[in-house]
Amino acid sequence: MSDPRLVDLTLTDASERIRRRELSPVALAEAVLARIDALEPRINAYTTRVPADVVLEAARAAEREIAGGKWRGPLHGIPAGVKDLIDTAGLRTTYGSGMFPDHVPARDGAMPERLRAAGAVILGKTATHELGKGITTNNYFYGATHNPWNLAHVPGGSSGGSAAALAAGMGPLHVGTDGGGSIRIPAAFCGVVGYKPTRGLLSNRGQFGNGNVSYSVPGPLARTVRDAALVGQALAGFDPEYAFSRPGPPPDLLADLDAGVRRLRVGVSPDFLAAEPDPPVRAAYDATLARLASLGAEIVELRMPHHASVMHAIGVAFATEGDVQLAALAGDRPRVFSPAVTRMQEGGRAPDVAMCVRAIQERARIEQDYAAAFLAADVLVLPTVPVTALRIDADEIAATLRCVAYTGAANLTGMPAVALPAGGADGLPVSVQICAPVAADALALRVAAALEQAAPEHRTRIPTL
Repeated sequence: MSDPRLVDLTLTDASERIRRRELSPVALAEAVLARIDALEPRINAYTTRVPADVVLEAARAAEREIAGGKWRGPLHGIPAGVKDLIDTAGLRTTYGSGMFPDHVPARDGAMPERLRAAGAVILGKTATHELGKGITTNNYFYGATHNPWNLAHVPGGSSGGSAAALAAGMGPLHVGTDGGGSIRIPAAFCGVVGYKPTRGLLSNRGQFGNGNVSYSVPGPLARTVRDAALVGQALAGFDPEYAFSRPGPPPDLLADLDAGVRRLRVGVSPDFLAAEPDPPVRAAYDATLARLASLGAEIVELRMPHHASVMHAIGVAFATEGDVQLAALAGDRPRVFSPAVTRMQEGGRAPDVAMCVRAIQERARIEQDYAAAFLAADVLVLPTVPVTALRIDADEIAATLRCVAYTGAANLTGMPAVALPAGGADGLPVSVQICAPVAADALALRVAAALEQAAPEHRTRIPTL
């Protein structure tokens, strides 16, 4: 009989207990598998699961290695989910699409490859919005994923399965991808930590088989900021097969994590709030800024004159780079799309050369705004999204326009961003995000950790299910 309390452990706690041989990776895997068995019919967080006997054998192998003195590091023996946009060797990868229902890649993408090398135990593929093109994970082909805080609401997207599984205790580690907010929006809706790294810090090889797009990156969803930093540290590193990979050793994401925010300049802007946040979100945001000031930070107001261009620029990136990537992957397969994605593709104007040039110029102006902002401020703080989790039957298109206006700039500029809880409203989580200059991931994590340590509103909780 597995111990159900083990699913409440943070990754950091579980890892340390495994390292000290106070916790068996097999016992942890058994507890997580039991939790998945109990909740998966209601949550639908996994599109494909690794058979239980395979999971347990991997956990036993980790236990044998650790007992033999071959501890590989903090992910050794930790159960992990991988978003279904990322290739996994020998394990079905559908990309949330009706075109790939039986697709089994021959090779791991970079993230599962590094998870396996670090000794993690892969549980399966977590649900994604179709082709990553949405913020709900209402998947036409594989069913809707439900928010553990309220099953009538969405978990966010497109890494919705990752966030829902994490929030529900179905594994302490999940790797998602973020192309326009796809880690941070689910983290916000499910009340967990979502870390979108600097572009190139973690390799995106293997997303849709390739991953060489300028706006999307992989990253962890976790229960604590320290967990997210630990995973980022373990999975970072140069990959010569990934066009945007950053050469050189990765930064230390953990050394200054507890250094606090005293004398840091925190930038805010009314331009961030042009898509007016709902009152509970605005109240939580204002409370967060007041808390940062009480911790010794200086609040600096800035203007971001090109913020209104974010939606158009990120939309063109998806419609050009993303569609070229998808066409190469699909090859001569029949094009099978859900009605929603069909309407999306038919309703939008295909980018022509003039539109692409305009988007390049918009992106340059947005990058310029952020470069100037980071001369006046060390970090920027804004709501992760202006709403709480939508009902499953809500108007997704209108909500997408509001939400991606808050998250898309980090994808266009390549800067890191950390989403973390900031309280709740009507039983659903509220979230804020910390953005930092490119390659200053440790600083964004440090500010998030200071908030997490300062108040319970900024800590994750496991919902009652």
